[in-house]
Amino acid sequence: MKRILIIASSIGNTAPGKVFSKYISLFKKNNSVQIDVISNDSDLNAKYIKLKNIHPRLKKLSISIFGGDIFDYSSAKKVVDNFDQKYDIVFTMMSANHFFPLYFGYLYKNKFKEVNWINYSVDAIPAPHGWGLSRSYSNGLIKMIKKYMSEVDHLYFSNQIMLNYQLELLGDSFKGNSGVLYTLPHNDFINIPYKENSKPFTLLYTGGVYQARKVDQLLLAVEKLVLDGINIQLNFVGTNPKAVDLSIISQAASSRVNFFGHTADLLPFYREADLLIDIDADIENDVFISSKFFNYLTINRNILCITGVNSPVRQLIKEKQLLNIYFSEHLSEAIEFQLRKIIYINYCYDNKRIFFISNIYNDIIMELD
Repeated sequence: MKRILIIASSIGNTAPGKVFSKYISLFKKNNSVQIDVISNDSDLNAKYIKLKNIHPRLKKLSISIFGGDIFDYSSAKKVVDNFDQKYDIVFTMMSANHFFPLYFGYLYKNKFKEVNWINYSVDAIPAPHGWGLSRSYSNGLIKMIKKYMSEVDHLYFSNQIMLNYQLELLGDSFKGNSGVLYTLPHNDFINIPYKENSKPFTLLYTGGVYQARKVDQLLLAVEKLVLDGINIQLNFVGTNPKAVDLSIISQAASSRVNFFGHTADLLPFYREADLLIDIDADIENDVFISSKFFNYLTINRNILCITGVNSPVRQLIKEKQLLNIYFSEHLSEAIEFQLRKIIYINYCYDNKRIFFISNIYNDIIMELD
């Protein structure tokens, strides 16, 4: 029986933590392996290693100057130096700005030479131009991954475009294998009855609005439909109202926009929704797919992705041939056109979504066996 040690930056109630927890729960169903887990946040089923509370500016300064987070590195070194258990596989799971798993994997592999090191990141490191990172910080991160990530045996990122971006940054320094592990949804499949036609056509957006992920063009598109007399409303759940500027639209349109607080149970909002809205960053050649998109795939509703022309989500849907998913650029006219089209079409549940999600983790299981 293979022994596997998983090191995760989070397995708690964070977006990356939920993804990592989902994968870990699936791995534990494999009876041919023994799995132990270390996490940087508290969990009853994992060994908890609490990191020192260092101000983010100091950590970024360290990376900019030294090409590494000296605080996370020293914590990882202390743990590995006192670690005497040998595993067949060390599986590190990381997200942006949380590098303890990466350093742990590097140090552990150097201590136990024969170990097979798998590293999975849900974020690009560094994030591409347009996300507001300083040049010195980005350069420091590139220096960091060339040193530490190049030692990985199997490297995974959360979509093909992100992986290609990372491999280009690593260049000839990386000699291992690579692949894609898509973000697993939080929910099982939900088949929700459709609403009566007399109710407003309801758009649903869940989660935050920040940086280059903006809703201005969506608001302007909704306003045009409202002023044309279309019975429509837009619900934001778990979104900070201060991040949404309703002053750009009329009072008639803003009265159709509703805000609801964060909730762990989105089912009531999915029931009321006719269309699920996903918004990517308005950045040319961005490499991210939002985690909410994969959660939306488990709901029998149409999805509108407001995204760039060459975005990872467009490539994914084209490759997997998933249905009932529509696209628009970040322009109010394009969004309005797609909304009008979707309002007047018939719904059709796409069983390809179930097949795609169900087989998402098969490749990594082969690495563990």
